[in-house]
Amino acid sequence: MDHKKPEIPTCEVCQQPANQICGGCKLVYYCSRPHQKLGWREGHKFKCCAFKIHYSDTFGRHMIATRDIKQGEMILKEKPAVIGPRMTCTPHCLACGKKLEPAKLEGGFDFYKCSLCNWPMCGPQCEKADVHKPECKIMSDRKYRCAIKYEQSDKAEAAYCVITPLRVLLTKNSNPLQFENLMSLESHLEDKKDTPLYLVLRANLVTFIVQVLGMEFDEETILKAASILDTNAFDVRSTDGTKRSRAIYVTASMMNHSCKPNTRHIFLDDDYKIAVIATVPISKGDIITATYTQTLWGTLDRRRHLRNIKHFECECDRCKDPTELGTYLGNIYCSICNGPGSDNITPKPMMVSSNPLDENALWRCEKCEHFIQSRQMFWGNNALMQDLNKLNKTGHKDYEDFIRRYSNTLHPLNHLVVQAKLALIQIYGNYKGYSLTEISDALLKRKVDLCHELLELADKLEPGWTRFRGTLLLDLQAAMTMQTKREYESGKITKAAAQDQLMESMVLLQEATNILKVEPDMRTALEVKIQELSSQLDAEENGISDA
Repeated sequence: MDHKKPEIPTCEVCQQPANQICGGCKLVYYCSRPHQKLGWREGHKFKCCAFKIHYSDTFGRHMIATRDIKQGEMILKEKPAVIGPRMTCTPHCLACGKKLEPAKLEGGFDFYKCSLCNWPMCGPQCEKADVHKPECKIMSDRKYRCAIKYEQSDKAEAAYCVITPLRVLLTKNSNPLQFENLMSLESHLEDKKDTPLYLVLRANLVTFIVQVLGMEFDEETILKAASILDTNAFDVRSTDGTKRSRAIYVTASMMNHSCKPNTRHIFLDDDYKIAVIATVPISKGDIITATYTQTLWGTLDRRRHLRNIKHFECECDRCKDPTELGTYLGNIYCSICNGPGSDNITPKPMMVSSNPLDENALWRCEKCEHFIQSRQMFWGNNALMQDLNKLNKTGHKDYEDFIRRYSNTLHPLNHLVVQAKLALIQIYGNYKGYSLTEISDALLKRKVDLCHELLELADKLEPGWTRFRGTLLLDLQAAMTMQTKREYESGKITKAAAQDQLMESMVLLQEATNILKVEPDMRTALEVKIQELSSQLDAEENGISDA
């Protein structure tokens, strides 16, 4: 995303004029030695020397490694420049982002409301939060009171579309440098101005800012603030899933997109700092990339999402490859080559796009002359996705039936099949009635096989220390440990063989720990798992203990 450094250098800590540049990265300035030390402690140490912002005609502004970066290294840690509710959402607290549930109040059920502006909040503590004070003051000064009231807990409210753009605009007075940084990000407003959404925003958001609040901004600036949020904001969620917001991180937004990225990001602490982590070793001079879409979507869906939401055409190596790096994630079998009497054809011929960078290109069989229109692929994907979404999510039968039913149409690693397999991995060993001690040997083996299969997919599409790989390894080691216990107790393997298998499980667990230990919600669970498996290994003299 585009961003311009102010012409006059300012201190990273206090935003006052500065003439002392960081000797490491040569990217930030300080007004004094004490502020340089303070800036280092507050986060500059996590980004100094690891990257620089570079410009090229091909990529625009992007992030390049200024030194070799190790796998698992934290490249950047940054506070949000602005954070707030999504454009449309169910009632959420404006301070902490928590989804609200009504309380029994005088007159019936309703949300707690801010005493000044009447927006739904968690309670008095959130009402007084710093993030809410500026917007609350300008609304209450203008005698505006929010009209949201409890009707049903899952009703989405369009009124939230005004809050986060308002927070961007309010920084013009409270933090002019921050406002300049935000407003210099790429907006793609010209591409959105005449869309139905922005016609609604012109009527609602612009009217609210100018007429209701009396703020002196023109329509172009207001809509640009909204468009910058659409283009650059990260979807921020708490680890327990109860809080959800969108936020802009000015530096992190400089990362280029790739459908096979070399980083992942997590959110830390109550102020939702973003931490960008290298998933693979990154060499000096390499472009540092993130993904702005879902890596487990097929190319048609990924590129359409990026075009509609981020307004650019992805032309990465994966998007240009009709087989998606040999995974066939978005492909189907040829109905002609795989018709009656084709059971012995190996491998089964696939339908692939004749030009993956053109969503209207024909899809042709790799072997015969059969072809179909791209719109047929879109229709088929949507129909099967609807089938998948209708499945009973509490048990395994519907997912196994889905995989079996479409086995002659969908490649085993088609993205729809992968979603069903991921659901099965979660069910087997984790759901009520499907714990590792309850499921049959056959289902336990099924879980192990599915984990191995999707780990191979991860190696191709999300290589390195990704959360996808880490969680798969956790599931795999747990299932393998239970397998070992059962095989030893039934006499199928010797104590020595069991010990070897438990050591293999420990290796998997240690790799999962290396990947996931930075995740705030995983630390305690990982420590417990390591202790449990270590105890089992120590129990060699007495046999295999309970899993």
